[in-house]
Amino acid sequence: MGEEKQGMKKDHDGMFWTTVTVAFVLLVHNGREPIFLIALALLPILALLFLRKPNLLAIVIYLLIVGALGRYTRYYRETYASDTLLAIRDHIGYFLAGKNVYDQVVMAQAGPTPFTYLPFSLFWYLPARLLTLDLRFFEMVISMAVAPLVFVYGRILRTWKHLPVVAVVAFTPFLLDLSADGSNDNSAIFLLLVALVLLVQSVRTRGARWAIGSAVFMGLAFSFKHYLAFFALFFIPFLWKAKQFLPIAHKKYLFYTALTVGVVSLPFILASPAGFFRSLFFIEIGNFHTVWGWNIWVALRDGLGIIASRREMWMVRTFATGVVALGLLKFFKLHNVGRVLIASGITMFVYLMTSDWTTYAYFTFLVPLIGLGALSEGGEKS
Repeated sequence: MGEEKQGMKKDHDGMFWTTVTVAFVLLVHNGREPIFLIALALLPILALLFLRKPNLLAIVIYLLIVGALGRYTRYYRETYASDTLLAIRDHIGYFLAGKNVYDQVVMAQAGPTPFTYLPFSLFWYLPARLLTLDLRFFEMVISMAVAPLVFVYGRILRTWKHLPVVAVVAFTPFLLDLSADGSNDNSAIFLLLVALVLLVQSVRTRGARWAIGSAVFMGLAFSFKHYLAFFALFFIPFLWKAKQFLPIAHKKYLFYTALTVGVVSLPFILASPAGFFRSLFFIEIGNFHTVWGWNIWVALRDGLGIIASRREMWMVRTFATGVVALGLLKFFKLHNVGRVLIASGITMFVYLMTSDWTTYAYFTFLVPLIGLGALSEGGEKS
């Protein structure tokens, strides 16, 4: 017993000092905003408290409060850098007028743009729209819950290994910016994290209701934004093979997920199939954006002067993503949720790096995905 307690203390020491290091580096890069200067000044106090009594509760509270206040501050410092929420707001107007959004276009930064999101995004932001709330404010509030969800996920798995991940999610500058710049990526990861928290809770407690709740939220996430398909690509085969993983039959879980997707999405798709597929085409190869962002095409253009056509870029992206996905499905054993997170994160990363237009908003989804994948690897077996 004494050796076990000693080992636990060493784990706590490692997690604490790693988390403090991560927090320090990220806070320095957040600039001289008063909230972050105060947070920096508190780090020595946290260290002294930990040396006096090795308890991790104080740093948990610190991470979650500073992460939330940092996002609140960003909201009042930022404006609409992305036109995502503005476009969704306009499409909600069409929806409230009784029109199918997949038949409509709105004026965005790149010109006339169809509805390029999945139907649940309309319902997600509808309450804020009806209450005349700024959608940026709504997104900022949702983003405040992401770091706490990462923390809860780790605690359900009975580990403290996730504390550095909580620090990254709470303090990373571009994640803070994206909480209030008009993007919708925080909502996408929030929905998936709720589904995952409910999922691991159902496994730990063998509670059927937790599993059904997870299935419903998974369906809502799959109906929110297209890149959730990267997670579904590996999660569905995992559930199909790990039949004893859940407290309910895997077919029942997938049924509730599919039912949720169908109830939310099918009325829109069936009412305007041509408009829906036009939206998909626009996302893949029909958008008007120039080559820009964090990807290999910018590197080749700016570094070597190599310029590929949009069709060539699409072919390379499709081939590379397909090869990686098939390779992972065949050779990467999906024996727990952590493996699913890692496989989906790798595949999405390859997709983004071979895409022609990638803002750092697209990488938001990857941060908790890869972080929780590493955390879960030893945390729960099927």
